[in-house]
Amino acid sequence: MTVEHIHKLIEEGEGFTIEFKECKNSLNNSVYETVCSFSNRYGGHILIGVHDSGEILGVNPKNVAKMKKDFVSTLNNPKKISPTLMLTSCAATISTVMMIV
Repeated sequence: MTVEHIHKLIEEGEGFTIEFKECKNSLNNSVYETVCSFSNRYGGHILIGVHDSGEILGVNPKNVAKMKKDFVSTLNNPKKISPTLMLTSCAATISTVMMIV
C-alpha cells in the first residue's frame, strides 16, 4: 500500500470499510471486533496508529514486529477467531511516524 493510498483512506475518514485505531504499544480487543465486522460485510482497512479524527499518532516502532505477529497469530487461532482469516498487514512510515495498515 502506498503512502498516497494511506493518505486517501485517512481523508475519506471512518466508515463501512475504514476504521482508525490508536493502539500505540499493543493491539486492543476493538481491533479484532473490527476484523470480525469487516469479515462479515465488505472487507476494509484498519489503520493502526490513527486517531478517530484522522490525526496520525503512530505506533511505537519497537513494538511493530510484535503487534504484526500478534495480529497474524490471533487471526490464525481457531480458539480465538473462527473461521480463521488470512489477512495482510504492513508497516508504513508517514511523516516520520510509524503506523500499521
